[in-house]
Amino acid sequence: MVATCFVLGALTLGTPPSAEAHLANFGSWEITRGYLQEIFPDATDFLRRRDTYSEAQVRQIEAELGFELYPEDRNPEFYIAVDESGGKRRFLGVAIFIDPRVESRLLEGNVVRIEVGIGVDARGRVKRVRLFDYRGDRALTRGEFLDQLVGLSLDDSFDVGPDKSIKPVANEPVESQLVANAAREALYLMKVSLGQGG
Repeated sequence: MVATCFVLGALTLGTPPSAEAHLANFGSWEITRGYLQEIFPDATDFLRRRDTYSEAQVRQIEAELGFELYPEDRNPEFYIAVDESGGKRRFLGVAIFIDPRVESRLLEGNVVRIEVGIGVDARGRVKRVRLFDYRGDRALTRGEFLDQLVGLSLDDSFDVGPDKSIKPVANEPVESQLVANAAREALYLMKVSLGQGG
């Protein structure tokens, strides 16, 4: 935990793109653990940490992210990935799941949702982003798009566009920005919850 606080305390703030999202809930630890294993495949265990934001923190987060938190988002759950295979515990990073608020639409009879898992490494940078249960354009779930987010920190721009460093999926420009926003939100929530001076 000391490593987590030290690392995330080094995060700095960047310019906030507008985003609306709330934390995803998969309903069972077995499903959640499987998704976490996709984000941190080297982890042998995940330590759960739930936080409760004060009213001052809620106002700070809402001002930074540009939208109102849902009631359940005031108690985020973080998953600290560790590797104990070498006989001692090694910190790999922290994961969180975010469910961006997409405009309601149906695809093949199902409501389209984006559930984004974000892993942040020991340096406070995006390590891996995965989408779960997404039924839109599969290109949004592939490395060609998602790997553009790897290595970004709060110092970086998360703006998506043809003339930006993060290129959108051609058929899903709005959803592409929502995924990038979710990665930035994850970094910011981790700064407030686990970092110093949050």
